[in-house]
Amino acid sequence: MSPRNYYFSRDTASARYEAWWNAGRLDRSPVTLYVESKNSPPMPRSTHATLRERWLDVEFQVESALVGLENNPCLGDSVPTWMPNVGPDLTSTLFGAELIFGENTSWCQHTIPEITDWERFIDTPPNFTNIYWKAIEEMIDLAAERFAGRFYVSMPDLHGTFDILAGLRGPENLCLDIMDDPELVRRAAQHATRAYIEGYRRLYQRLTAFGQPSTTWCSYLHDGTAYVPSCDFWCLVSKEIGEDLIRPTIELEMVPLERTIFHLDGPQALHHLDVTLRLPRLNALQWVYGAGHGRAMDWLHVYRRSLEAGKAVQILAEDANDALGVLRELGPAGLWLTVCSPFSNIDRATEFLDSVHSLSS
Repeated sequence: MSPRNYYFSRDTASARYEAWWNAGRLDRSPVTLYVESKNSPPMPRSTHATLRERWLDVEFQVESALVGLENNPCLGDSVPTWMPNVGPDLTSTLFGAELIFGENTSWCQHTIPEITDWERFIDTPPNFTNIYWKAIEEMIDLAAERFAGRFYVSMPDLHGTFDILAGLRGPENLCLDIMDDPELVRRAAQHATRAYIEGYRRLYQRLTAFGQPSTTWCSYLHDGTAYVPSCDFWCLVSKEIGEDLIRPTIELEMVPLERTIFHLDGPQALHHLDVTLRLPRLNALQWVYGAGHGRAMDWLHVYRRSLEAGKAVQILAEDANDALGVLRELGPAGLWLTVCSPFSNIDRATEFLDSVHSLSS
């Protein structure tokens, strides 16, 4: 089959993802993959005095994104998109957290030094005019203009309620606060949830005004509200606390969404798998087993539990063989295959897609 038959088509990919969201399949499982870029032009060179200046330089970030997108083929159902980004703690900046920038990520300074400061937090409205939020909005606007319909701009990385609280207070201190005054933390969580939902709503409206579909760092596709609820913090708490304190906030975060895929990150989070699969608005599970914890084939029992609960799964496979092995074991219905290792060239990638078609028939 000619490689051009495998280039991304929004209509075809949307139909495949829609079947997948409903734990089914169209002609085959959706496939996300990457191809090595061997002759790409150099990326724009940073002359910024600090990492902070580089991260917040809207023009530089959009131009860098454009070079990358123009020189990377999107095969299968790999969405040609770029995510405006200042790191994972964007939502914590709504309450005064300052970001500290590294080469490839950022983290926030804690702004809730004492448990009693949660009362001040509860009385503080989210600030959607802070420098980080404004930078994200400006990146969306400029990227939509420069991409001119050739590529998509995706929803930024928005961490949810308890990750907001952990960013502001520190994970260890938040654990102590849950033990010392769980009702105060519950009130703080309700305030953070409202801010999170408002932040999502604002960005969704901005993106759809430019005709963008729903996608993000987890590059699904949907022509309506969709996102990746998550809670990295709950790796630190018991099943009981997860059920009683955290689950209600996740359910509220999911209310505005037509489609959801929960990001369950790391073996320490697996004791919350049952409560995750019981979330009433959940469509799919993204299980991130992490480096040093085997391959996707080693976690068939997690994927099966999700499928048996009527939820689709994203398979984060180490390579093509790993992805095909899972497909052979579980069949194509409800599977989205993401191959994390890049293919050496387009021919290798299309051979893999041929195999997926064959195994899905």
